[in-house]
Amino acid sequence: MILQSASAIITFLFLVIILSYYVLLFIRRRRPKTHKRLNSISIIIPAHNEAPYLKATIDAVLQADFVGEKQVIVVDDASKDATARIARSCKKVRLIRNVAQLGKAASINRALKQATGDIIAIVDADSVIRKNALEEMAKELSRDGVGGATGVVLVKNRNELINMWVHIEQLYNSLMRLIMSKVNANIVTPGPLSMYKRSALKKLGGFSTDGFSEDINVSIRLIRAGYRIGYTHKAVSATNMPYRRKWFFKQRARFARGMLHVFKRHLSLKKTIIDLYTLPIYVFTYVQAVIMGLFTLYQIVAGYITYFASQGTFLNLAVAKFFLEWFSIVGFVRWVGSVIAGTTPLTFITIIGIISTLLTYPLYCFAIAKFDKRIDWRHLIPLVFMAPFWWLIMVIYIAMLPELFRKQQYNKWQKNEP
Repeated sequence: MILQSASAIITFLFLVIILSYYVLLFIRRRRPKTHKRLNSISIIIPAHNEAPYLKATIDAVLQADFVGEKQVIVVDDASKDATARIARSCKKVRLIRNVAQLGKAASINRALKQATGDIIAIVDADSVIRKNALEEMAKELSRDGVGGATGVVLVKNRNELINMWVHIEQLYNSLMRLIMSKVNANIVTPGPLSMYKRSALKKLGGFSTDGFSEDINVSIRLIRAGYRIGYTHKAVSATNMPYRRKWFFKQRARFARGMLHVFKRHLSLKKTIIDLYTLPIYVFTYVQAVIMGLFTLYQIVAGYITYFASQGTFLNLAVAKFFLEWFSIVGFVRWVGSVIAGTTPLTFITIIGIISTLLTYPLYCFAIAKFDKRIDWRHLIPLVFMAPFWWLIMVIYIAMLPELFRKQQYNKWQKNEP
């Protein structure tokens, strides 16, 4: 009963949040005027055991358009593979090697001390930026009051099974950054490509090594220091995401732990837009995952036991149909059909649940149309079977709750490692 009441409240709040996204989506974006174009850039590529991807990353950065001076720095964070050798073999690349692993944030800070550009770009060592990405993002950074900038992230290896879902997730996240940037509410400058004014980072004292989510930490600190976080959909980076089970769970656990650390460090009662809107939404999303994850798991297990296991039936076509409806959009369509037919009661919470779901899917479709420009079977499969991916993330969020009681979290990172 408690879980049911909590899920009803969460469903209502979720609808309110989704409606706020639509309001932001249709608000006209007002860009600050361009003050002065910044004509020098330092691209920092932090790397730890990224030999399979680093050469493509460096080549893309060197070939990217930029009018002005370009400096490329690779920081090898005590890699055990050929990362340093690959970086050393590339002309026009400065290599910094850490004898011991310092972590991503500390590695970036080492490079900042040798950076000469007015613009600092961060590119993950497993990501490939488009040719126009630096120039387009630099334009955004040249606007009045903008201290950092971000763009669109795609998944390069989306043919790997799990990454079809991750790609859809990244498209949706890119859309969220777009709409939230309209009111300076975006707090994410993701690693595949982000930019900052060197003067702004200097004012902050560089990146914080406290916590896993250095991209969120620096964005929040910039906004609270009076800067805006810019956004341009013309700057695109394609990143290689973990696809093996161990890698995937390691990365997602890190994301969840990093988010919990952000809550502990940055939640406040201040009256900025990120304190009144963005951070509460992030907290809600985590709480929603925990409560709805438990409630959904209870419904699936209880339903299976009640209708099948208790009758001595463990696997047949009816069982397969039961799980198909839970794991796919088929269940939602059938539920709506039963409401229309009158076999399921039309309650207030039922109406809210239907509306919130019907409003969520168009956002995914809009993100696909805007950033991928087309839709194919690799979009359709995760859209139809989105529920299992959501539940997987929910389970990880629940498992990481003990992180709330950990006193310290240091920014050491591993992504595509075996």
